[in-house]
Amino acid sequence: MLNLKKSLITGLFATGVALTSMSSFAQMPPPGPGPGPDAHHAPTPEQIAKMEQWRAKREAKLHDKLKITAAQEDAWKTFITKTTPQRPPEPPKHLSKDEWSKLTAPELLDRQQEHMKHWQEAHAQRITATKEFYAVLTADQQKVFDEEFRKMEQRRMHQHRPGPWHDQGKDDAAGK
Repeated sequence: MLNLKKSLITGLFATGVALTSMSSFAQMPPPGPGPGPDAHHAPTPEQIAKMEQWRAKREAKLHDKLKITAAQEDAWKTFITKTTPQRPPEPPKHLSKDEWSKLTAPELLDRQQEHMKHWQEAHAQRITATKEFYAVLTADQQKVFDEEFRKMEQRRMHQHRPGPWHDQGKDDAAGK
């Protein structure tokens, strides 16, 4: 029993040291020159091309799963065009840390509101395009679209979960 306790304590200590060293390594800045005054960097042309390839592949899979007919092809193209995010010809100018620090609270809130309005407009356009396309689909195609949409939403929601502690307490409450 004493050997088991020693082994357990030693193992816990070693795990603690390993986790501490890993967390300090994770906080280290990346090698090379640090970010300039602008912490947000525009994606490189290679990254943009890779995302476009990924999007095209995903769209082709959905097209095949839905078994889009020739009569539905125009609606499909309109749906894809309206739901594809459009990159501005020139990336938006980001403020430097100095510029951000000079903004007042109302100015920061105005910037946030402007960003939210832009997001809401784009989201409303995607919703409208999705509803218009959905109306063109047959009942079987709608079922497939619903399944694929749910999968996409689950992935999106999983990416934004705060962490493993998110569901804590649910089991405790159910057990009492």
